[in-house]
Amino acid sequence: MKPVTAGRPLLALAYRAPESAPVWPFMLVSCIQRMAPRTLTRERLTRYGLPLLACVGLTLLRTHDIARTFWLFGDQILYWDSALLPFSQQPLAGPEQHVGGYALGPTYYYLVWLSRVVVGPFYDNLPHAGAIAQVVLHSALDALLLFAIWRKSGSVSLAAAALVLITTAPYDLALSATLWNPSLASAVVKGATALVLLGWPERSLVGVGVVAGLAWVSLHFHVPAVFCVASLLAALVVIPLRDREYRSAGLRTGVIAGVVLFLQLPYLAHRLMSGPGEEAGGAVISGSLAQVLFGGAPLRVVDSAAGLAQAVERIQADPWQAAWLGWALAVCTVIVLVRYRRDPTLLAVTVLPLLVSVAGYALWVGTFDEYYYLPQMTAAVLTMLLGITALAGPYRHYVGVAALVLAVAIVPARVRRAATIHKMPGYDLLVEGSKEILNRGVSVRAIKADFLPPGADPEYLYTVLGGRLDRNGEWVARIADDGVVFYDQTNPR
Repeated sequence: MKPVTAGRPLLALAYRAPESAPVWPFMLVSCIQRMAPRTLTRERLTRYGLPLLACVGLTLLRTHDIARTFWLFGDQILYWDSALLPFSQQPLAGPEQHVGGYALGPTYYYLVWLSRVVVGPFYDNLPHAGAIAQVVLHSALDALLLFAIWRKSGSVSLAAAALVLITTAPYDLALSATLWNPSLASAVVKGATALVLLGWPERSLVGVGVVAGLAWVSLHFHVPAVFCVASLLAALVVIPLRDREYRSAGLRTGVIAGVVLFLQLPYLAHRLMSGPGEEAGGAVISGSLAQVLFGGAPLRVVDSAAGLAQAVERIQADPWQAAWLGWALAVCTVIVLVRYRRDPTLLAVTVLPLLVSVAGYALWVGTFDEYYYLPQMTAAVLTMLLGITALAGPYRHYVGVAALVLAVAIVPARVRRAATIHKMPGYDLLVEGSKEILNRGVSVRAIKADFLPPGADPEYLYTVLGGRLDRNGEWVARIADDGVVFYDQTNPR
C-alpha cells in the first residue's frame, strides 16, 4: 500500500506569541497549525468524502420506492412481529434457516428491534422502517469497504469499480432493500473484510476482537456465511503463523475464542431451555456431512465449483448471460494466488473464501441456491479485478479506469432489473387503505386486497397500525387497486 501524502493544506496558521500574552491560546493555535496539514487537505477530504458520498448515494438508490413496493411476506412479518415486542421478549436463537434449525445467535432480531425503536416512529412503526434502517447500515459498511480497497490498492478507480459491481448487482440491490437476514450477513462480511484490508488486526488485539466479532455475527444472520467467516478468522492469525510468532498467534486465537464464546451465550441459553424435540441448528448440516464421509453420498467437488460459478454469473452478470464468467474467475484466482503470494492477508479475503466455499459445499447434498453465495460476491469481484489488473502490468491504472467506466455504464440496466426482484407493487395502497379503515372506525371482520400477489397478507398492516379485527363483525373492507376502500356488509339487518 502506498503511503498517503499530504497535499496543500486548506488551513495554515502561523502566529508568534508576545511575551506578556497567555500561553495556552497560542499553544492551541500551534496544535491546529500542526494538525491542519494532516487533516484539512484536498486529498484527505476526497478520501473521506467519496465514501460518504457513496454511502448517501447507495442509501438513496436502495430506498427508492421502498415505501411503495416494499416486499412484505412471511419472513418480513415474522421479524417485524418480533420487533414490536419488548426487548426482553426477543428470541435467543437466530432466524430459522431454509434447511431447518436456527442461525447461531439472535443479533439479527436485536437489530430489527433497534430499527423499530429508532426509525419506526418516523414511519408509523410500519415494517419498511426496518428495511430503511438495514439499508443505512448496509450502505455504511459498503462505504467502509470502498475506503479500505482504496487504501489497500492505492487506486480510487479500482476501488470504485469494485464497489459499483458489488452493490449494483440486481439481486444484491433488490435484497438489500428488504427486511431479510441473508442480505445483512453479506453486509457484515463486507465490513469485516474492510477492516482486514485496513490492517486493524495488525494494530492491536482489540482490532482482532472487533474483526472476529463482526465476522461471527454474520453467522447470527445466515449460516451459509460460514465459509467467509472461516476465511476472515484465518486472516487474523495468518501473519503471526507465517512469521512463526506463535505467542502472538496464541493470543489472537484466545481473543477470537473469547469473542465467539461471548456472542454465543444467548444461543447457549436457548439450547439449554429448548425441549427434547426441538431441532438443533446444525442437524441438517451434520447429516449431510455424515452422508458424504460415510459413503452415503459422493463428494461433489465439481458440482460445488459449478454452483459457485453459476451463482457468480447469475448475481454479477444479470440481466445478461455470461457462462464464461466462472472460467474467468478461476483464471483470476490462479493469477492472484501467484501475484500476491507474499500477502496472505489479502489472499485470505479474496481467493480463500472462494476455495473454502468450493471445499465446503462439496460436502453438501442439497441444492446450491444462489443467495447462499451472496457473502462470497465481495471476494469474487475483488479476485476478478485484482487478476485483470495484475495482467495489465504498468497499464493497470488504465484497466482500473476502464473497469469503472464499464461498471457505471451497466448500472441503469442493473437497476431496471432490480426493480423486478422482491418487489410488491401496491404496498403503499395497502398502507393508505389500512389507515383509512382505522380512521373510519368501522368494525371489520376481514380486509381484502385482490391486487396483492398470492401469499401477501392484506390484514397485517392494519393490525400493526393498532386496528383490531372483529371476526364476528358485519363488515368486510375491500381495498381496490386505486387505494379506494369499499365496505361490504356480510350480515345485513
